[in-house]
Amino acid sequence: MYSDFLLLDPDYVDRAAEMDTVHSSRDSKKVLLTFYLRKEKLFLAFLMGRCTTGAVRIVFDRLKNRLGTDFHLLFHTVLTDRGSEFGDPGSLEAGIYGEKCSSVFYCDPMRSGQKGGVENAHTLLRMVLPKGTSFEFLTQWDVNLTVNHINSMPRESLGGRTPYEVALWAYGARTLKALQLRPIPPDEVNLTPKLIRFNH
Repeated sequence: MYSDFLLLDPDYVDRAAEMDTVHSSRDSKKVLLTFYLRKEKLFLAFLMGRCTTGAVRIVFDRLKNRLGTDFHLLFHTVLTDRGSEFGDPGSLEAGIYGEKCSSVFYCDPMRSGQKGGVENAHTLLRMVLPKGTSFEFLTQWDVNLTVNHINSMPRESLGGRTPYEVALWAYGARTLKALQLRPIPPDEVNLTPKLIRFNH
C-alpha cells in the first residue's frame, strides 16, 4: 500500500519508478505502458497490444532480458495505481530466475497525484499524441522517438540538464542503449503532433 511505500528508506522513495498506462482512442485496443524514474525524471513508454496483466508482464520480461542485472537499478521500487492491468504484482517482481528484483506498491484509491511525476510526463506526451489520437498505426519506433524528444528537454529542477544527460551519468550508455534511448539536440526538440506522421 502507499502507506508502506512511505515507510521505505527515503532514497528508495526518491528513486522509485512510477508506472501507468495511456489509452488510445476507442477505435484501438493498443495502450502505452509508461514509467517515470523520479530521480532522473526519465520517461519511458512501451506499446502494448492490449491493456492486460499479461501484456504488462511481457514488457517487464523484455526489460529484464535487455537490462539484466541493471533492471534492479532502475525498477527496484515501482509505484502504480490499482488498474486491473497491474493486478499481478508477483509476476512483475520476480526476476528471470525467480528471484525478487523489484517491489510494487499501489497508490491509494483515486489518488493519482501520489504518482504525479508520471502524470506530468503524460502532459508532455499528449502534446505529441493528443487525447482522442488512435494508437492503431503507432509503432514502438514512433513511441521511442517521442520519448527521446521528451527526455531531451532541459529541466530547471535538474540544473538545466536533460533527463537523458542525468540518466546517462547515473546508469551509463549501455543501459540507455538497451532502453533504445538517444539524445535529441536541444534546438531540434519537437513536442507537437507533427513529430509523428500517422499512415491512416
